[in-house]
Amino acid sequence: MLFLAATVVTVLFVGYHFGTFDQTIHIPFLKKYVDPGLFPGDPFLELRFQHYSYFWFLFQPFYRAGLLEITLFVGHCAATYGTFWALYGLSRVLFQSDLAALLTVAGFVFPHVGFAGFPVIEFSLLNRTAVLPFLLLAMYLYLQRRIVPAYLLVGVMYNFHVISAQFVVAMFLFDGVLHLRRVGPGRLALGVMVFVLAALPVLIWKLGGSSVDLTPRPDWFDVIARGNLYNLFYLLPPYPHILLITASGLSALGLFVIARRALPAAPGHQTVLAFVGAALLILVVQVITAQWLPITIIVQSQIIRAGLFVLIFGYLYFAAYLADLYTRAAWPPLEWGALALAYVGVVLPMAPLFVWLVVRLVRAPLWRRVTLGVTLAASFAAMFGVAFFYDIWEPGVHLAGPRTDWEAAQVWARANTPRDALFITPPQIWWLYQSDWRVFSERSTVATLSELLEAAFAPEYLDYWRPRFEALAPGALDQFRGDYFENKRLTAAAFYGLTTTDFERLAAQYGAEYLVVEKPHAYDLPVAYQNAGYAIYALP
Repeated sequence: MLFLAATVVTVLFVGYHFGTFDQTIHIPFLKKYVDPGLFPGDPFLELRFQHYSYFWFLFQPFYRAGLLEITLFVGHCAATYGTFWALYGLSRVLFQSDLAALLTVAGFVFPHVGFAGFPVIEFSLLNRTAVLPFLLLAMYLYLQRRIVPAYLLVGVMYNFHVISAQFVVAMFLFDGVLHLRRVGPGRLALGVMVFVLAALPVLIWKLGGSSVDLTPRPDWFDVIARGNLYNLFYLLPPYPHILLITASGLSALGLFVIARRALPAAPGHQTVLAFVGAALLILVVQVITAQWLPITIIVQSQIIRAGLFVLIFGYLYFAAYLADLYTRAAWPPLEWGALALAYVGVVLPMAPLFVWLVVRLVRAPLWRRVTLGVTLAASFAAMFGVAFFYDIWEPGVHLAGPRTDWEAAQVWARANTPRDALFITPPQIWWLYQSDWRVFSERSTVATLSELLEAAFAPEYLDYWRPRFEALAPGALDQFRGDYFENKRLTAAAFYGLTTTDFERLAAQYGAEYLVVEKPHAYDLPVAYQNAGYAIYALP
């Protein structure tokens, strides 16, 4: 019941959205697998073979039966429930404290963010969110010295999300090498063998589809980083939103260090220290890759995502630290309550770190309480201010996707145009809670900015995408500097700088039959459809 209550609160607070963010890629790919006649002649859909995962194959029968949306929602709730269950189990095996485990669950109800901006629990079902509870369970098994079953479980998960599973197996190997005597060479070797056997289905697919590319590709890396994914590669760029999430990751690490030093030693703590050390080494490799050596396979792996486990262990350990303070009555109730509130209620990990510093550094009781109040108020104000300024929080359960003018235009296109119809659409439209044109229209478009998400896995696609994007947004790409929000503004300005004659020329060049624009932009072309926010024009 505890995990169920946490799941309900999380889903309602975070929200649930179908067909947006990363599902913008996966949903069209899934539809294309089931119905090969969709998106005829669209090279973007051929990139689905670059995703070496069997995860979305599981949903093909539900799509055929018309149950995809409800099935994904149920899967999302199950993955969220499983994540709380696994986090609770990890806390119990590490600290043997019911209070620590309870505080752990409370600490993950709200979506704290770390390196690269990824929260532990997201707002839709994805490969990485589905495998997370199983990977945490594998860590639980590993901490119980059940080494071989832990490797087996990670190997199975490798077939569904390669990147996440690679991080966990790297942590296991790092700990195994550091503590070889405790783990045992035989068990380590057997575990690796079991992992490889369990991961064989996707390994065979990968090795049969493409080789491991160790080539440095600075030009390709420069475009995908500047265009869409700067936060996945750079930790200290001159952009406030990326600096904020880097500070969040470092603060989560700070919470881990504080708690680790304060808590009594236990065998499992050395293993977790190795896990965190492995994640930090991966982040160091990420920095080297981004700054000096953009090797293709490392860039494709987006290894900064390993920072998620720093966030997880930071909050796991700080929950145990809070429980220890409470049990020993080491802090006055007001100060402890302020620290617990910052830990649970503020999604920025800097908040509990600042509260801890205030209690430790401000000695005068009155000034300490005043400073605590100011710190908490500032933390909540910063949290909501950032959420609304960057449009990164939109609660609400949207089982079938957003109900907006943008999606209504897509639905019209699906119902009223042939399958091979090609559209020119505003290339900048896509965000966390906004779908890409292909998702609900099931129609192709000339080029979009969001396609760089896939070009990050397929360097060869950039040669196809770049001239088409530059035709739709002349000069925008050269102005990109890594700030995604500025990139969207530049793209929109360039796109709407085109004239009716330009769009007619592009229609002839690419064979496009329709033009979609945001109102109040208007062109001297026949209107095929319009609503309050968008107009679709027929192109000659």
